[in-house]
Amino acid sequence: MDAPYDGAEVTVLMEEIEEAYYTSPGPPKKKKKYKIHGEKAKKPRSAYLLYYYDIYLKVQQELPHLPQSEINKKISESWRLLSVAERSYYLEKAKLEKEGLDPVSIFSPGPLLPHWFNG
Repeated sequence: MDAPYDGAEVTVLMEEIEEAYYTSPGPPKKKKKYKIHGEKAKKPRSAYLLYYYDIYLKVQQELPHLPQSEINKKISESWRLLSVAERSYYLEKAKLEKEGLDPVSIFSPGPLLPHWFNG
């Protein structure tokens, strides 16, 4: 026959849960610091951000009547529609920037514009 249930296990478990919930998990995590040629630390740009900066001005000139939010949506949509080859160009540039190398000196072909851009 089983021993009568006294609830001690539940009490111990609840105390463990409360300790874990109300105490801080430990020291705060340190953020990564990036340095580029002795300047103030800068985080390397993502592949999307590199793409965005490449085509933003041209899209804005082509579609001046659109508000900023719509321009951002167009650029975001064109990023999602990029082919693997076009996207790999920006992924490689971002990788080089993260490693501290200058992607401008390595790549020089200029921006890859989306298929819908006729500029």
